[in-house]
Amino acid sequence: MLSVIFAGLFTAIGTFDLYVPSLAPRLGAAAPVTLRIPYGPRIVRDARTGRLSYEHARVVVPRGTILQEENDEHRAAFAYESIRRPPAMSRLVSVFVIHFIVCLMLTSYLRRFGQNRVRLMRAQVGLLALMAGSVALAKGILLFTGLPEFWVPMAALPLWVAHAFDRRTAFLVDLAVAFVAASLLRFDQVLLSVLLVRGVAATLFFFNRKHVRQMIIAGTLAGVAGAVAFVALTVVFEGRFDLVADLFRGTGSNVLGCIGGGMLAGVLARALRDPAERAMGHVSREKLLDLTDLEQPLLKKMAAEAPGSWEHARAMANLAEAAAAAIGADALLTRVGAYYHDLGKTVQPKYFVENLAHGERSPHEDLDPEVSADAIMAHVVLGTKILRDGHIPEPVVEFSYTHHGTQVVEFFWHKCRESGNPRGLTAEYFRYPGMKPQTKETAILMLVDSIEAASRTIWPPEHKKFEEMIQRVIFTKLSSGQLDESGLTLEDLRIISTRMATTLVNLYHGRIKYPWQRDAEKAAAEKASADKTPIAVLPPPTATPVPTVVHSPAEPRNGNGNGKEEAENGSKDEPANGGAATAESAAGPKSAPEGRPSIEPASAPAPAPPSR
Repeated sequence: MLSVIFAGLFTAIGTFDLYVPSLAPRLGAAAPVTLRIPYGPRIVRDARTGRLSYEHARVVVPRGTILQEENDEHRAAFAYESIRRPPAMSRLVSVFVIHFIVCLMLTSYLRRFGQNRVRLMRAQVGLLALMAGSVALAKGILLFTGLPEFWVPMAALPLWVAHAFDRRTAFLVDLAVAFVAASLLRFDQVLLSVLLVRGVAATLFFFNRKHVRQMIIAGTLAGVAGAVAFVALTVVFEGRFDLVADLFRGTGSNVLGCIGGGMLAGVLARALRDPAERAMGHVSREKLLDLTDLEQPLLKKMAAEAPGSWEHARAMANLAEAAAAAIGADALLTRVGAYYHDLGKTVQPKYFVENLAHGERSPHEDLDPEVSADAIMAHVVLGTKILRDGHIPEPVVEFSYTHHGTQVVEFFWHKCRESGNPRGLTAEYFRYPGMKPQTKETAILMLVDSIEAASRTIWPPEHKKFEEMIQRVIFTKLSSGQLDESGLTLEDLRIISTRMATTLVNLYHGRIKYPWQRDAEKAAAEKASADKTPIAVLPPPTATPVPTVVHSPAEPRNGNGNGKEEAENGSKDEPANGGAATAESAAGPKSAPEGRPSIEPASAPAPAPPSR
């Protein structure tokens, strides 16, 4: 349907002037629009010898020119326009069919093989709308200026697509827009060839896509490439080309038109980049950088009302950005999505364990499982509404309603079944009301959301332990089908697993204690020794004492790597090793980073409490 609609629009743009009586030329009167005969072969008679000759030529009669019957070009242009008005229905249908084929090829490729973000309907509608705008601009240049047709700046669209998405998509878009533009002059083969060369060259010469100023340079170099292609084609068709004579024609020069059209495309691409990319659903780098400002009102709201969720989002942002950069996804967009994805938790922050004060009682303890699940799942819908009301770009809002996909809140579903499921509910009642990730960036955030929460349960912070936990999370998402529509490949998942494990190891690195910390510990030990109450002397133990593992209150005791649901509802995990001593603990005393478990040998007699 999208192809049908835009094929009809392109046909209307190309033929609307043929239905307007006031735009029809008349001999002896000024031409209301520029009259053009496409480049092609024609047979002419020499006025002196009367001999017939075969030559290639194009005719351009500028708007406002008085059409004279004795002028061969005027008569030829008048005759050409007369046979086109009004267009026969068979010709009109044929043009529509060609446009439909071009549009269908483009949209089918984008939906099946295109880059993940360009598969979305909003991106395709915006892209075809920009194509229609480019064709309308080209039609205006052809009708109301006397410039050569090579001035049409069709290379601007491939530059926008290359900047917003990728070069491969830009190549296909250039192919489609070149065909549609060439249809305005009955598929002039020289014009079509120049437009194709110029669009491909502009995409290739756009080396650094982070610096939009290079669009002008890329457009200029593409114009030069188009001029070279024009000269070569003219020599092939006519056997010669007089470059000097062409340049002396000034604004009528075809070579200057090829170069100027490329430069004009670069200027337009740079000047209209922001609205063009917004039409395609892309967020500019400048806008994303603005959204990372911690003074942004929505971020300040989250930091004030759900501080635990905000710190969780910031930790996720670092992991997600590193993973996105490793596979060539949009790292900055992924970071911004991590910042904003949990904004819905500001509505009822106490329903999420990270926002509870130490020792504070969870409200879920007094609620039925289905009510708790509703409270947890509501943050997806509420977050999406808050972001849209705050005029946050849709690609960022997408992270809010896809970061849990269509998963089931397993903890409360399990709790419901344990209680006998008195209401006869199904798992669908506990399923998140979102949608599966549609892009690599949103899929990365889904993975990181579970990985970051589970990483807090891993001790010691070894690469192998982190990698096992990450692979378990990834397999869980794969087996439930949450990554089916994301575009992530097995290679991407392997790279993400390795990169995030390395990042987590570096994140939980150890530090040497400062001298004042060692002095404080030494003083505390001396004071405790001095305050000991004398007790009966016991004989020395006959066996080696078993070391006691002392856990920091800030650190969890388990290492099973459970997912996000446990982190949200405050459930307590079972110890990974069933409470058995680790190999490290059996080895004897060992220093540990601050905030991590420290291993101390247990003395045989337990000292009496100090007297007060």
